[in-house]
Amino acid sequence: MKKASNLNLVLLLALFISACGSTTSITGSYKAPGVTTVSYKKIFVSSLNSDPSIRQTVETNIANYLSSKGYAAVKSTDVFPVSFHSSGGDKNQDTVLSKIRATNCDAILTIAMVNKETATRYVPGSGGVYPYGVGYYGTFGAYYGYGYNSFYSPGYYTTDKIYYLETNLYDAATEKLVWSAQSKTYNPSSLDDFLQGYEKAMTQQVAKDNLITPAGK
Repeated sequence: MKKASNLNLVLLLALFISACGSTTSITGSYKAPGVTTVSYKKIFVSSLNSDPSIRQTVETNIANYLSSKGYAAVKSTDVFPVSFHSSGGDKNQDTVLSKIRATNCDAILTIAMVNKETATRYVPGSGGVYPYGVGYYGTFGAYYGYGYNSFYSPGYYTTDKIYYLETNLYDAATEKLVWSAQSKTYNPSSLDDFLQGYEKAMTQQVAKDNLITPAGK
């Protein structure tokens, strides 16, 4: 498995400074040449990270979401127990593929965090920024009113958390990559907050790429 997949999604559980909720945006997507739309009926969902509780939460949420859209879904956590990973069993690609194919899934969906960044930015104080000039500062009241907001409510620095994820869809029979999307999420306040924004962004991108037709059609 890719080294990047070992990055731990448990970091998404931390509470961050921003109280405005997370924002997920798509930074790029890819659809294999010759692919128009595909109609999978049963999708194997695999969150590629090392923390069992995070893997369980992510896969359960995504599987439930797929089910609400008419797709059957199988979670990797239901097929591969914690001991399978801790024993190194997941290093054998043939073993992994045989277990996935035994579920009769026709597609494999993987979610992996590939990078994390922090960015410090300055948040201005509550007062406005005004040009200096005798006209504005002509009276004590005007100057005090400006200074009260600007000098007594100064700005501050805050740190933004930015997470980059890669979502891949593979054909289970051929193992070939069908579709991939890269996304970034700003300041998730919780894992649930992240997943809500993530699902919305992915749904919009799948529609934009005209990738998947509803199951059963």
